[in-house]
Amino acid sequence: MIRTTKHLAYTLKVDFKEIESIIKNIDNFYREKIEIKTDKFGKPKLDAQGIPKKRIIHPSKKRLKIIQKRIHRNILNKIEMPSYAYGAVKKKDNVDNAKKHLGKKYKFTTDLKDFFPSIKNEAVFKMFVSQGFSPTVARILTQLTTYKGQIPQGAPTSSTLANLVFIKTGDILNKFAKNNGATFTSFVDDMTFSSAKDFKNKIPEILKIITLDYKISHKKTNYSRNPNVTGLHVMNNHLELPKSFKEKLASTEGKSPQQIAGLLLYKEKVDRSNKGK
Repeated sequence: MIRTTKHLAYTLKVDFKEIESIIKNIDNFYREKIEIKTDKFGKPKLDAQGIPKKRIIHPSKKRLKIIQKRIHRNILNKIEMPSYAYGAVKKKDNVDNAKKHLGKKYKFTTDLKDFFPSIKNEAVFKMFVSQGFSPTVARILTQLTTYKGQIPQGAPTSSTLANLVFIKTGDILNKFAKNNGATFTSFVDDMTFSSAKDFKNKIPEILKIITLDYKISHKKTNYSRNPNVTGLHVMNNHLELPKSFKEKLASTEGKSPQQIAGLLLYKEKVDRSNKGK
């Protein structure tokens, strides 16, 4: 891994003085944006009054965004991701994630609340050091990928960075699942556990592991035989598209040809997965 600032600057193809300047003036390289929250199919999430839910995100801009893309491509993507991670991982997606739980009678799903903002710069720094980066390089990389003390939503590095920080907890969950005859997968902030045997009595222990460093969304915490797993219903031997997606596919009103094509491609991918292709 990278041990010196000279090696870091070479890897990012940038003069180190520019890195120092960006860090010193970091507020100039982020913008504030109000974004409507959407589900996995792009549909706006609504509150109890039917009003679209919103959140404030901080996308990076200018040279920092370019440098973050290089950090993602030349550094983060070089770090091996655990087999249980499916979200924001190359050549993996939500369909692959759901498929891991086929044939399992019992399933438990939960969602990490405010996942990105909950990951502080200290955790990011420790992750880089644990991956073999020198403390100096780890500090600089942390300064280039966090904002206001946390992982910013909207930056090119954020999803992969969050995955890497979560390994500390994910490895514990994965080991716990294997020791109890269950399967565990993560899809960024979505956690799924499944087993052929009833493991309801193990849920308090699972939640204890998670809540040591993260908060969960109680509304998205569910133990049942047929929960929604990253946007799909996992049946005994096939994946099923939810009713909301089928309705969206059936109505072309207000959709562009590209949007319709995207929906059809997604349906075809699920169909292919069910056929074992």
